[in-house]
Amino acid sequence: MGTVAYQQPDSAQGQAGPRPQTVGGGWSARPSGPGAAPSGAPRYQQAPGAAPRGRKARLRVAKVDPWSVMKTTFVLSIAFAVVSVVAAALLWSALNALGVFDSINRTLASVAPSNQPNSLTLTSVLSFGKVISFTALVSVVNIVLFTALATLGAYLYNMCSALVGGVEVTLADDTAS
Repeated sequence: MGTVAYQQPDSAQGQAGPRPQTVGGGWSARPSGPGAAPSGAPRYQQAPGAAPRGRKARLRVAKVDPWSVMKTTFVLSIAFAVVSVVAAALLWSALNALGVFDSINRTLASVAPSNQPNSLTLTSVLSFGKVISFTALVSVVNIVLFTALATLGAYLYNMCSALVGGVEVTLADDTAS
């Protein structure tokens, strides 16, 4: 995939001049004189009295690296797992503090036949430890599944982009003076 570089006139850039291209194909951080423009870069002249416009570049995502997709998805899945466990703990604590579990236990006790003892309560089934353990187990399964599916998706995208050319993206630089 080639490098796309567009350059605006000096007045639209708000700098002393265009930035010279470095050896690797990127732009250097320091502006230099007006005569240092790359030979292949087009210069767009701004109409007199018009407001400066941003630059646009149409690029194509031809390939996605499956290893980087796997690493990124793994880290994001771990973050999602931590958020899920904390959310489950906060939700259980809030429901317990509001007395929801006690209210449901009283309702179950009033509905149950009086000749059978109430050995099964909602707080014994949905104890804090069991809820957090279940949430952690589901989170670990989600980490493995999300990472595997995203990596498989990267491989499938690479195969499809080899056939149809990939996804075209238009990037815009909205510079306002």
